[in-house]
Amino acid sequence: MKKICILFCGGTITMKRNKKGALEPFYNAKDLLNFVPQLNQLANISVIQLANIDSTNIEPKFWTILAETIKKNIDTFDGFVITHGTDTMAYTTSAISFALSNIKKPVIFTGSQKPISDIPSDATNNLINSVIVATKFNTGACIVFGPKILRGNRSTKISESTLDAFNSPMVDPLGIISLEPLITSSYKQKINKTSTLMFDPNIAVIKITPGLSQKYLDHIISSDVHGLIFEGFGTGNVPKNLIPFIVKAKDHNLPVIILSQCLNGVARMQLYKVGQDTLKAGAISGEDMTIEAAATKLMWILAQTRDIKKIRKLFLTNIAGEVTID
Repeated sequence: MKKICILFCGGTITMKRNKKGALEPFYNAKDLLNFVPQLNQLANISVIQLANIDSTNIEPKFWTILAETIKKNIDTFDGFVITHGTDTMAYTTSAISFALSNIKKPVIFTGSQKPISDIPSDATNNLINSVIVATKFNTGACIVFGPKILRGNRSTKISESTLDAFNSPMVDPLGIISLEPLITSSYKQKINKTSTLMFDPNIAVIKITPGLSQKYLDHIISSDVHGLIFEGFGTGNVPKNLIPFIVKAKDHNLPVIILSQCLNGVARMQLYKVGQDTLKAGAISGEDMTIEAAATKLMWILAQTRDIKKIRKLFLTNIAGEVTID
């Protein structure tokens, strides 16, 4: 049997309601295996407990710990399954896709919308399907959740309550969970020389709204923020009154990434004059990246360089299939 390592991080899957009825971390890694003994029929299972926390409290430094653990054990196991809370799962999966972009083994993220002790719960099927995928397919960093197998850095959480909690809005799923897991599309992994396991968390994300004033943004220039992401209107359009701020940011070596606010949106910056003016001011298009992929990619790049030209070049490079560019 294949050797699969379950990296236990916590999340709803291991929670239990306290006296006030609120969910909080409770069960440990050993408990998880006791709830799903069938896993031992699918693979030779080992467990490493890295944390037991609500994923709302996951920080970028934990991504480094997770990446280091996978890298340390890469020759020992045939694949990895990470149990993780759903709130920030797409962020962590995206981060790992960059930190371990050259990995040639499955790194499967999963969790649940209901605790594993609930009857019924989606936890059991998600865990079983994740282990099966890890024994059969070389997916790289991906999410197995409900009926879908998704590329991690293309995924986003779309529901806080339904069992089909994730989707990849700009690309087809990697596969589906039918009578058994099936891979229905493919991605040719790129070989990248650039790699670090570190992340610089000092970024800010701002969703542009009508009337947003530059004066509210100017303090960012003198703050500890090292990178900025604007979620623009439509195709990534930014109001003209914010153009001077983007110019000022560029002059201070502060990269400004532009995404579309639309779930199925692409930052097509050349389509409108306002978009062209934004690019001319020094902004960088995030194309069709999710906010999770763009944020973690920017943190990953900033951990390597603060040079604005190098940041631009790396951000416009398809590192791990996170964006539809050559």
